[in-house]
Amino acid sequence: MPMAFETVIECIPDIDLFQIVQTTPTTVRVRIRPTTGADPHRVWSSVRAGIAGLLTAHQVGHVTVERAHEPPQQSPGGKYRVVIPFS
Repeated sequence: MPMAFETVIECIPDIDLFQIVQTTPTTVRVRIRPTTGADPHRVWSSVRAGIAGLLTAHQVGHVTVERAHEPPQQSPGGKYRVVIPFS
């Protein structure tokens, strides 16, 4: 379902980079780098609402969506993975 997350978040203005990390089977942590001058609280509110709506539409509305305070992280290979599943 990674593409569904990408589709939802890419529609939200003022996001430079984002990353969704599944930290437990029922928790996702969202890392966001807003564009310069963007209101981070407004961006987060839009992201949280978009992800919550997506999860509810797929009947997994019980999943907790957390805001990360760290920015998106590069993988050891230097790429930014958009969705990092729980392992």
